[in-house]
Amino acid sequence: MDQPYSAWADWLSKFHTWPESIQALWLLAVPATLLGMTWLVMRGLAEIVRLARGDRIRPTIRRPGPTPEATDRENPPEPTGRGAVVQGVFGWRNE
Repeated sequence: MDQPYSAWADWLSKFHTWPESIQALWLLAVPATLLGMTWLVMRGLAEIVRLARGDRIRPTIRRPGPTPEATDRENPPEPTGRGAVVQGVFGWRNE
């Protein structure tokens, strides 16, 4: 009597015939994929719990350092750096 078809056994028999470099890629890709999917699910669950508790969602973009001061066109800050200041689109100099 014949054995029933098993996709897992079929894939495993083909896996053993592949070159070692391809086998190594599969051995690294599968756990990395599982870790990434687990991280995504856990992060999603944490956000759902945070929303259910009524906590504010924290920003996802964080910029280190002090907050830059607001500037306007009438009162620009002093230029820093080397050379002459070039203003405008066409590159005329303010002398």
